[in-house]
Amino acid sequence: MPATGNAEVDPQAALQLLSAEWGLRPDPEQTESLLRFADLLIRWNQSINLTGARSSGAIVADHYPDAYALARRLDRPARLVDVGSGGGLPALPLALLRPDLVIRLCEPIAKKAAFLRTAIRELKLADRVALEARRAEELAEEMAEGGLRGLFDVATSRATFAPETWLALGRRLVRPGGRVFVLTVPGTAIEGATDIYGDGRRALIEVRVDAQP
Repeated sequence: MPATGNAEVDPQAALQLLSAEWGLRPDPEQTESLLRFADLLIRWNQSINLTGARSSGAIVADHYPDAYALARRLDRPARLVDVGSGGGLPALPLALLRPDLVIRLCEPIAKKAAFLRTAIRELKLADRVALEARRAEELAEEMAEGGLRGLFDVATSRATFAPETWLALGRRLVRPGGRVFVLTVPGTAIEGATDIYGDGRRALIEVRVDAQP
């Protein structure tokens, strides 16, 4: 789906188009929650800077494709950590699309963490989505001190680190044999299974973490 810029986009129509493009069909309850989250994000964005989008339609059209790309790859139960969660994109739409994921959000900025707590509560996700209001590096260090090599099956992050920096941190967060997803642009020099989408402007790279120490 092309970028919308400042154009007005009907959020429900955009969601239907995305679902058809990715072969994912959210049920009516999921659809309602996906639209509610976009509205909530825009309301909060009037007070704190969470996204550059200016309408719920733009949120769906321009930012939900990342969640759909991940949802298509994550088709079974998993423990996922999302680093630098910010305004909850793509982790919270992903949580709505894939109810079998247990998700930990990492967001150290207090205002953004307050929004995430509100969104988790209003979307009724508290049974499987939790917030770590601290840096992911601290979580990784805590796990290492406890003799753990990763608590999670999957690690994701968007627009928080350079791709190589994120890959190094992500490897510390997932178990041996787990997966790190890099949300980036086409041409990024990281090897892995890659999806190109968003009218050729976005790339999702899946990196399997070696089972050996």
